[in-house]
Amino acid sequence: MASKRVPVNAVTDDALATLEIRKVDVPSFVTMWGSCVTNGDKVGLKLNSTDIMAEGELNIESSGDVIDSSRDLLVPRTFVGTGSLRLPVSAVTTELQVLIDVQPAFLPV
Repeated sequence: MASKRVPVNAVTDDALATLEIRKVDVPSFVTMWGSCVTNGDKVGLKLNSTDIMAEGELNIESSGDVIDSSRDLLVPRTFVGTGSLRLPVSAVTTELQVLIDVQPAFLPV
């Protein structure tokens, strides 16, 4: 089980590039929430080169550092194979927050 909150304040090809959570070693379920401070911020999620979520705009929260799990869900519990997660951010004005949760689909016996 792994969850990681990722603050982003600059455009990047991969906001997960230096984070261990990007490695999916076994088939897993991925869930992602996200929010931003300014209208128009865009984020996506890929496994290897395949879109899990095509780039889209985030919900706006009244202040930075806020993720409301009841309304900021971007990727519902989605089954993925093995590989590397990538979080491209094509637009960010002030700051955005992303929470990623990766759960193994099969637990060892």
